[in-house]
Amino acid sequence: MDDKTQQYEHIESLVFEYQAGSEKAGLEIIQSFGYDPETKELSKYLNKYFALLRFGVIKFNDRDTRQFLRQFTSDETLHKALIPNYQYAHTKKATRKLVQMINYRMRHITDEDLINDLCLLLLTQARKYKKQGKKKNFCGYLFNSYRYKVYAHYKYLFKDQLYSHRIEMLEDYRDENSEILIEETLRSDLYFQNEKEKIGLNWILGKTADFPFNQLNNFERTLISLYDYKGMTYEEVGAQMGYHRDTIWNKRKQIKKKLEEIMKNPPCD
Repeated sequence: MDDKTQQYEHIESLVFEYQAGSEKAGLEIIQSFGYDPETKELSKYLNKYFALLRFGVIKFNDRDTRQFLRQFTSDETLHKALIPNYQYAHTKKATRKLVQMINYRMRHITDEDLINDLCLLLLTQARKYKKQGKKKNFCGYLFNSYRYKVYAHYKYLFKDQLYSHRIEMLEDYRDENSEILIEETLRSDLYFQNEKEKIGLNWILGKTADFPFNQLNNFERTLISLYDYKGMTYEEVGAQMGYHRDTIWNKRKQIKKKLEEIMKNPPCD
């Protein structure tokens, strides 16, 4: 018996203990799939879903990920293109745009709530599981059902996907080696430093944003990214973000004032 088979059998026994009422077994199941409530660390299977839904990390060579994402699109071309293991550049580009829409729609869900949801959905599947033959096990059942459970849990956020066609594909994704860099050409009145800084999806989400931009919200960083870095006009930014050009003009003016106030009290090194 190999290590993987032993691991599957151990998880199987934990599932039956959990169904019998053992909270300890439920905790071990969650830990087995990648989350430790004590250290708050994520890894393995649960981290794959968290990283995708929160940060847009796409594992194109993972069938489970591709099958999960197919549920979010009504585009038949993309739906079919995500079936094979290899995807062309245009498919990856369309997929990144789709994932950016997903991240945007889920932006109001906190990290803690998202992790709790993923763990509870895992335990829901553990409670529903029924043994079906000697060759069937819980891990196989989970890998074929969990993605549908996660989608069903959040699909209320995606009933109206009119916003999705307005989103510009941002290229700073963690499955790529390429980086978008800010150079000296950016407007100095918005306090961009002369040295290079990364700007992209993770910057917009605040994960890689430095002071003073880490004091802004996602909407404000998105506007800066489109207008000041990509060089779009107010009309183009408005079309991307779903607002009138005058609203974008006013918002940018407010952002500038906000940055001026923030810079009056810089953090002490």
